[in-house]
Amino acid sequence: MTTETQNNVDKDDIPLSGWFFLLIFVYMIGLFGFIFWFFTQTLTWLEAWLFTIAFAMNMTISYYVINKKNPRVIRNRMKIKKVGITEKTKKSAGSDRFILPLTGIGFFCTFVLLIFDYNTQWTNIPFDYNNQGTYIPFMVEILALVISNIGLAIMNLAQLQNAYASKLLDINKDQKLIDTGLYAHIRHPLYSGAIIWVLFLPISLGSWISLIPAILAIIPLLIRIKFEEDMLINGMEGYEDYKTRVKYKLIPKIY
Repeated sequence: MTTETQNNVDKDDIPLSGWFFLLIFVYMIGLFGFIFWFFTQTLTWLEAWLFTIAFAMNMTISYYVINKKNPRVIRNRMKIKKVGITEKTKKSAGSDRFILPLTGIGFFCTFVLLIFDYNTQWTNIPFDYNNQGTYIPFMVEILALVISNIGLAIMNLAQLQNAYASKLLDINKDQKLIDTGLYAHIRHPLYSGAIIWVLFLPISLGSWISLIPAILAIIPLLIRIKFEEDMLINGMEGYEDYKTRVKYKLIPKIY
């Protein structure tokens, strides 16, 4: 892209440098590798390494593609300040004050219990006289890892198709209604992908008990949909008609 072309393009639509995504991959491997090693004092937790590598590759490749095709998404996901709130949408958007912390706490507790479970082998402790435990077979863990990464891919595809997919409840200037791609079938595909990823993550790491905080992390997201739709009805032209046309929130033909 020439300098003249860049001057005629919104800066949010200019792709980030390619080396940035290599740093993302290295950062994710280093971060999760350190966390798992530091709290377990071992480098032999195979499931943790498979999760870390799969997550890092999924995110790096997805965001590299998004950067090439729709770089505005990445900048919107990095936002920490709401810029499009009006009096009509202020109340609904303000729900982030309690929903995001609750989701974060649930997700944090999921990782705490994952590590606790690995260190104590709680999931593998027999629970009856026949020595029958709750051990998760390795192939079930691999299947869960694949499904969780499908959920992550759905999240990233939803972001690719919606340049204004922000982590904050906000409506940007000139934001347009997206009703194509995944959004032609369900109204909140990003949440659908997030729920799949979070639910299958504990199983992929061999822990049943960690499903409890994972479910608790999902509940605020389900509540958030109500606030988000109230915000969009009050602040985005055509959204009420879109709700009539696309009847399902998260699962086509079901919910």
